[in-house]
Amino acid sequence: MSYPPIEQLLPHRAPMLWLDEVSWHQGDSIRCALRIRDQVFVANGEVEPVVAVEWMAQAVGALVGLYDRKVQQVPRPGYMIAIPEAEFAVDRFLVGDLLDVHARRSWGDDTLASFEGRVERDGKLAARAQLSVYRRKLGETGGGFP
Repeated sequence: MSYPPIEQLLPHRAPMLWLDEVSWHQGDSIRCALRIRDQVFVANGEVEPVVAVEWMAQAVGALVGLYDRKVQQVPRPGYMIAIPEAEFAVDRFLVGDLLDVHARRSWGDDTLASFEGRVERDGKLAARAQLSVYRRKLGETGGGFP
């Protein structure tokens, strides 16, 4: 199955757009591909693991962008309001690493939702986090979750 280009799902642009593409989506879950390039947050070819939270947030954004497209809405931003849980299993990421970034909505309504995210490198868990995200209600500037 093919998915829209990531630029059509996220309001991000270079150098803050990290994800390359949606590789799989079903219901409240998504998997995106990311190849680390020498861009923002890269120092000496390395990326600190905490940046993986942004990658997971972008996967959440891509998932919500697919929700928005389904109801013929322009993708709207969400606001990460909490990271109640995070774990990093690697010391660093490297330029050139190919990563799978997963996100799954675990609960929520049209304004507040919680997502479980994880980043895998070579099929192994590299980072995981729980992200709480807020969006305005549909009809207000910014909209809500479906």
